[in-house]
Amino acid sequence: MDKENNTPEENKINKREEEKKEEKPQLLEEPIKVKDLIYFNILSLEGKAWAYMDLVVHPETQKHKKDIEEARLAIDTIDLLFKTVEQQLSPEQKKDIQTRLTNLRLNFAK
Repeated sequence: MDKENNTPEENKINKREEEKKEEKPQLLEEPIKVKDLIYFNILSLEGKAWAYMDLVVHPETQKHKKDIEEARLAIDTIDLLFKTVEQQLSPEQKKDIQTRLTNLRLNFAK
């Protein structure tokens, strides 16, 4: 259909669709540092450890499922990642991860 024959409402819709096509993804000024990716992965693994200890529901299913071996794997991986990146972290990040690991280990022992 010819744009000239469109109703005003159709023109608005077409204009919005064209604007969406022209939108470009938001780019970062700097690439994400590997240490930050590791930190985010630690936080993600922490959530999985809590879920596999059956202390929270799994976000993917909203159900409880206990699996001690999966919890242990998550905690051990956090420890490994932390040891790998510890020297590059800020003092606040170090303390945060150490506290998180301590809490996980104490609850795992229960």
